[in-house]
Parts: sequence; structure tokens; C-alpha cells
Amino acid sequence: IVFDHVSLCFQQTGRIFSWLRDRGNDNTTFWALRDVSFVLHEGETIGIIGRNGSGKSTLSMVCCGVFKPDMGQVHTKGRVQLLAIGVGFKPELTGRENVYVSASLLGLSRKQTRDLMPNIEEFAEIGQFMDQPVRAYSSGMKSKLGFAVATAVEPEILILDEAMAVGDKSFQDKAMARMRAMREKAKSVLIVSHSPGQLKKLCSRVLWLEQGRLLMDDEPGRVVHAYNNFSKNPQKWLERHGEII
Repeated sequence: IVFDHVSLCFQQTGRIFSWLRDRGNDNTTFWALRDVSFVLHEGETIGIIGRNGSGKSTLSMVCCGVFKPDMGQVHTKGRVQLLAIGVGFKPELTGRENVYVSASLLGLSRKQTRDLMPNIEEFAEIGQFMDQPVRAYSSGMKSKLGFAVATAVEPEILILDEAMAVGDKSFQDKAMARMRAMREKAKSVLIVSHSPGQLKKLCSRVLWLEQGRLLMDDEPGRVVHAYNNFSKNPQKWLERHGEII
């Protein structure tokens, strides 16, 4: 994946913004990404860290084509799979039925999915809930099943948006082991996470986003250290570094 000076703007809607616009206030746009450039190479695992609203999930959705940038270009080579908690599952269908739907969107036949099903069930660890409607699932159960499907298919580019943040310790250890195995098979992975520990263990580089801007792109230890210092008092840090934002 190549991001070349990518910017993305959302139009804020609603009566309050219409009122502001009528009064001559043009602050009705929100730049979710501002002039972001980076490259995700084959076989590389990159992490993305930042506060809520910093543009992390927006960047992941631009990577897989859900959003198109307003400025700049995105070049992608390979099949991309986005895994975010609860995204893509139809609540009225059972977990098993959703596996078939998700796998078909990834290009698998019913026979291929049927062959993979035992592995998916074993990894997800949700037992009899496989045949219950997904609307009855907790966020952790959705995440487990979604992670099991996405990684069983082995896409060329896997994007995980907070998908490893839930589940018990045993599941997180299994997810970590599978991620390492994927990296060894030269798959490219982009991980959005609030867990510095996960990023330091899994990633070769970490990107730090703040207010849609890429503040840092470096090895995990340096980025996590800088981000931790920022997190102690974000407002004071931003006042001291106003030229960056």
C-alpha cells in the first residue's frame, strides 16, 4: 500500500451546521486525514496509534477502498481484508451463516468455506453460539469470529482495526501467535490499536496520527515512547508544538 499525500474531508451535516453556514461560518468541514504519506511493504507489519478521532479508522477504510481521498493518491497491490469489531456481520444471520457470507466476499467457494469451517470454529471458541444469531453476540464474540475468518483466508493485506483488543488472555495469545505466523508467510498487516505493548511485539514500524496528521513514522519503541509522553498532557504538548498541527 502506498499513501501519497492523502487528505480526506467530511462534510458535517445537521441543523446546527446549516445555521452556522447561514451565518457565514464555513467551519462545516472536518479533515479526517491531512497530507498523509507512507508505504506498507510486502511482508511488513505496521501499527497505527493515536487518540480517538485522530484518523486511524478512517485511514484503514481508505486502505481497503471504503473511502476515496479528496487529495493525493492510494496505490494498493493485493487482496485487502479489513477486520473491525462487528463490521460486515449481518445481525439476523447466525455466526455460521455469516462465515459463509464473509468468505464468499473474499472469493471462496462454499466447498472451500466448508473445509475451513472446523478450523474457524476451533479458533473462534464460541461453541454453540456458532448457530445463534449474531445479534446475541458480545463484541468479544464478534471479534473472535471475525478474526478467525479473516486470518483463515490469509489475505495478502490484512487490516485489523482494534480487532485484538477484546477477548480473554488465552484468545489474545492465540491471535498474537497467528499474527506472527502470517508475518512469516510474507503477508502485509496494518494494525490499528490502543495497545502499545501489542504494537511493540508485532510491528516493525508504528505510525502516530494526531488530528489527521502523521506526526511520526519510526521503529515501535521510539514512537510509543513519544506517544506516551504526549498522552500525559496532550493539550500542553500541542501548545508547545503548535507548528506541527
